[in-house]
Amino acid sequence: MKKLLACVLVLALCVGAVFANGQTEKEASGDVKMRMMWWGGDSRHTPTLAALEKYHEINPTITVEGEPNGWDGYYQKALTQIAGGTAADLLQIDQPWLAEFASKGDVFVQLDGNPNIDLSQFESTFVENYCSYNGHIYGLPTGTNVNTMIVDVTMLEAAGIDPNTVWTWENMVTLGKKLHEFNPNWYLNGATPDVVRFWFEMYMAQIAGGVVDNNGKVMFTEAQATEAFEYFQQWFDNNVIAPFSQTSLFYQKFQENPDWVNGNMCLSWDWVSSMDKDIGSREGFVTRQLPVMDNAVNTGVLARPSQIYVVPKSSKYQDEAVKLLAWMTYDEESAAILGTARGIPSSKTGLAVAESTGAISERSAKATSEGLAQAGDAQSTYQMNSQIMQAMQDVIDEFGFGKLTPSQAGKKMVDHLNETLASL
Repeated sequence: MKKLLACVLVLALCVGAVFANGQTEKEASGDVKMRMMWWGGDSRHTPTLAALEKYHEINPTITVEGEPNGWDGYYQKALTQIAGGTAADLLQIDQPWLAEFASKGDVFVQLDGNPNIDLSQFESTFVENYCSYNGHIYGLPTGTNVNTMIVDVTMLEAAGIDPNTVWTWENMVTLGKKLHEFNPNWYLNGATPDVVRFWFEMYMAQIAGGVVDNNGKVMFTEAQATEAFEYFQQWFDNNVIAPFSQTSLFYQKFQENPDWVNGNMCLSWDWVSSMDKDIGSREGFVTRQLPVMDNAVNTGVLARPSQIYVVPKSSKYQDEAVKLLAWMTYDEESAAILGTARGIPSSKTGLAVAESTGAISERSAKATSEGLAQAGDAQSTYQMNSQIMQAMQDVIDEFGFGKLTPSQAGKKMVDHLNETLASL
């Protein structure tokens, strides 16, 4: 993966140089024809396409072709297009990808100091922490996203569990066991293997501060990793979580698991921006704060951009694309159309419009407030690296399928992360 990323982004620089002198080149007709690419579902696609139509109405000489996608395969598609110099003029990327892509070369347009960008629309620390690389800002947040826990209180009540339970790591085991004993088809946690990784990262943040620090060093010991796996072993031993043999079929899409859809799974770690989609047509859901240990080093609860908009250097229309980016993130007209399609807006204008139009649901507002109250330290660039995340996932998969004991998993997690870090 490292060699692939390096090679394709070097190619991107070469191709970008070819286009550099033609960035203001227009179509033969004198009009500008740009592209915007993003991922999401219909609840995001529909308003985004409507916003692009509105932009054309305001700017008749500019047409923006929308390229909606699903999540599956989006990373590789974006990477390949950046490498080939064919990326959309305005590109939506996941926040962890920014440093990963930017570290390989001059691939995105710098936004700080750009006369078409008003950074005062955003909380400065938020943008500096999540939209910058090497001291410069290369993207803007589409929305503010925080961690939450979604809980079906009707299932809890049926099993005789207090629906107002304050969740701890300990009672997730005891009450999860009680729920499964009440109905053998029910599980407390509707997590898939990838969601278990999120739980693992949060647990490690609370006992060790995080997974990998800003210097590229593993933050926990083998003993601490073993402690974490001993805890999660209880989830499997007490049927708190469904077996990986069942949930792995729905990796990165736990909301499609029939047991989740049909009400056999009670709660899950989630992002506020995706929780309504994940809940779907099920009723009885509320949000609850995630479990945090007493004297936790770091809560591990995340607050970061829903996604980031960037303008690739390969764009022939960099100035126009930056203006489109600004319009999409903090113009009143776009904010009225987009609502919360990408989470609660991060810009002052977007937030004000969403609040005035009632676009922010009571559940989303509550979950965001709870998440921000619990939010811990930002994850390091290394921890958000796709290869580091995959290294964690590999060990968690082996453990979840019963191929590693907690102590074996603890040792392998430290070793595997160190090996991966050494290759970056």
